[in-house]
Amino acid sequence: MRKYLKMIRRGDLLIILFLMAASFLPLGVFSYHQANAESADHIAVISVDGNVVKEFVLKDDGQTETYVFRDDDGHENVIVREGTQIRIDSADCDDQLCVRMGAKDGIGETIVCLPNRVLVEVRGTQGATDEDEEALDIIS
Repeated sequence: MRKYLKMIRRGDLLIILFLMAASFLPLGVFSYHQANAESADHIAVISVDGNVVKEFVLKDDGQTETYVFRDDDGHENVIVREGTQIRIDSADCDDQLCVRMGAKDGIGETIVCLPNRVLVEVRGTQGATDEDEEALDIIS
């Protein structure tokens, strides 16, 4: 073991310390973006099969809004917005995973009901628009 320790030089230790410090860089970047996103307004987008059905503005107004989604097959999801949080209150699917996911309020958080094909996604009002996303492709 000692012969391996003798092979390590001062430059090797500097490189190792630099790489260890650089590994924390993404944490700092993501924390910075999340802190800036907290001050922005949030929108909850409810979509079924990729089509937007309803949007809620998540603001702290003390009100509760309820939206009942029924599809052509008779499946039902009750979606509730309480202030800055949104959740699926009840669903007629067998597994009830979407109900157990709880309330969401952070940008990028989602609630998915796979049997009923319902997606609830929290987005920020600032940032990329649909036109910007469509302009991006694999080459650019």
